[in-house]
Amino acid sequence: MLGVVFGVLAGALIGAEAWLIGFLGVVTGVLIVLVMLKPAMATSVAAGVLTTYFAFHLNAGAIIVYQASGEVLRIIPYITWFFPLVVFHQFTNFGFYKRPISILVALSPLPTAAYVLAHLANASDLGALDAMGTFVFSYLVFALCFGFFTRHRDEAVQRAAMAEEAARSAAALRQSEERFRLVSLATNDLIWDADLKSARIWWNKSLRDAFGYDISGSSTDLTTWQSWIHPDERDRVLKSLQRVVKSGGSNWSDEYRFVRADGTILNVVSRGLVLSDESGEPVRVLGSTTDVTELRALEKKLRQSQKMEAIGQLTGGIAHDFNNLLTIIMGSAEALAHIHANNPAAHELAQNTMHAAERGASLTGRLLSFARLQALTPETLHPGQLLEGFEGLIRRTIDGDIEIGFNVAPDVLPIEVDQGQLENAVLNLVINARDAMPEGGRLTIEASNRTLTADDLPPNEGMQAGQYVMIAVSDNGCGMSRDVMDRAFEPFFTNKEAGKGSGLGLSMVWGFVRQSQGQAVIYSEPGEGTTVKLYFPAAKDKTLQAKSPSVVDAVVGGSESILVAEDNDLVRDHVVAQLVGLGYEVKAAASAAEALAFIDAGWTFDLLFTDVVMPGGMSGKQLADAAWLRQPGLKVLFTSGYTEDAIVHQGRLEPGVNLLGKPYRRADLVAKVRHVLDGGA
Repeated sequence: MLGVVFGVLAGALIGAEAWLIGFLGVVTGVLIVLVMLKPAMATSVAAGVLTTYFAFHLNAGAIIVYQASGEVLRIIPYITWFFPLVVFHQFTNFGFYKRPISILVALSPLPTAAYVLAHLANASDLGALDAMGTFVFSYLVFALCFGFFTRHRDEAVQRAAMAEEAARSAAALRQSEERFRLVSLATNDLIWDADLKSARIWWNKSLRDAFGYDISGSSTDLTTWQSWIHPDERDRVLKSLQRVVKSGGSNWSDEYRFVRADGTILNVVSRGLVLSDESGEPVRVLGSTTDVTELRALEKKLRQSQKMEAIGQLTGGIAHDFNNLLTIIMGSAEALAHIHANNPAAHELAQNTMHAAERGASLTGRLLSFARLQALTPETLHPGQLLEGFEGLIRRTIDGDIEIGFNVAPDVLPIEVDQGQLENAVLNLVINARDAMPEGGRLTIEASNRTLTADDLPPNEGMQAGQYVMIAVSDNGCGMSRDVMDRAFEPFFTNKEAGKGSGLGLSMVWGFVRQSQGQAVIYSEPGEGTTVKLYFPAAKDKTLQAKSPSVVDAVVGGSESILVAEDNDLVRDHVVAQLVGLGYEVKAAASAAEALAFIDAGWTFDLLFTDVVMPGGMSGKQLADAAWLRQPGLKVLFTSGYTEDAIVHQGRLEPGVNLLGKPYRRADLVAKVRHVLDGGA
């Protein structure tokens, strides 16, 4: 504006140049007013507009002056303004405007230069003094304007930096909040944020989805959360949290029972991070709560399964040694009874010993059944027909004041099981039901088809999804508590009075069903009754099998040659004596290596009678395989106190395998040996 006034008064600005400079002076004044009202515009909008204005001003002014006068020196003040323009631009522009305006500034001298070069022929001379005076005065105006703009530059830069940092912080906060929101939506865990100052707590949507309380997404009082903790554990949980907060700890974790909105009890694990302010005082606890009810139930089942497996292994080892002793006791008692047939007192003692040994054999049989080490002889049978044929024995077993009901589905599928073991299992369940109803009640036996999916099957049990047949025995007796029900399948565990139960009935049932690739499940409520459900896989071959003829219990000897391999000295001597007494030619070996030595020495045998479990690194099955290589036609009869994987597959004897289980009576030994020698299987 000062330049306009100076030029007009001096008479140097006339015509189009005066109007141009005047117009641009007005624009400059308006911009200065805007900048004064809002200084931040000095290095943003106003600075960019002024740079454009300067470039246009200098080019247009220089061209107009040169066109009017043809004097090159008159345009020097305009041309020299390009240098201050560059300085002005560099110090006042940054950010969005700097790059495009830099291009404009770099190209701005070109219009003037092009015009002057095109009209040099009309150029005239002017005194250098006028040009210099005009330049000095113009530069003074530039210095004043430049000082005004740069005065606010540091403040503007600082504001711009703060604004940029605030924008980055806001973006990071939005991203963090969005990430937290997505995590809280994606997880099944309950996410919460407790404000210790206001005693308020915020929850995510899992509070509604998993726990049934419809206040998720908002905050509630901390006492509300406390009321959801099971009363028996509330004090302990709160004290553990307070202990971490007061001690200055940063991590809190606890497992407790949580009461859902519908009243059901869940096992949960809560973990929290304690946050403190600048003074170190705890102000917030941010954490999560996980429902571990199903996980704890699975862990409990796994521990129970491992415990039952360990008991089974221990039981199998004990039963093996015990059966060896019972074999000797039964054989000796039977021999004494025969020797003292004419001495009533001695004969009675021998018979009592025999009966006691048989009871011991029954006991070990139940132990082996629980341990799933009993050799099964399964056959395809119809559950309905079996229960109908079993009805008479069941009615004779229970009291008259107990009502019996049979409910067998007409389309029930056949199953492949050991009939004798299944009958014993059902009978054991019936006896337990009878004892649970001392004052009478109702007993129900049912059989039906069930289709079990992978979700229906218990974990770590080796069962396959598919068609099953369920046989259930139910009563409306006294029922069982949860603790009793959890231990019902353990051997020797019973809640009956002393002398009224061995505690092996249900354990035998459990072992037999598991060995048959099934599952036994108990449902019971105190005072309501008990239901035991047995699940057996439906038979793949639906053809019912004819009953195999039993081995005739007859004392028939022979003259064949028999190789006996038995590591127990007493059992070996007893068996050899029995076989020699029947006319057989017998060689005895205490190990597999000793038995093979007889064959390698040239002895030819008609039968190998070997124990399955023997020391020395070679089992009875391995001995039989080695003997068959040396003597292909050799017949083999195995004996054992319990079965092994060597001769059974999933609890079933391999095809063509003959087994005489210990303990056995003399008649069993003689009949089985004769049966195998005669080509039976």
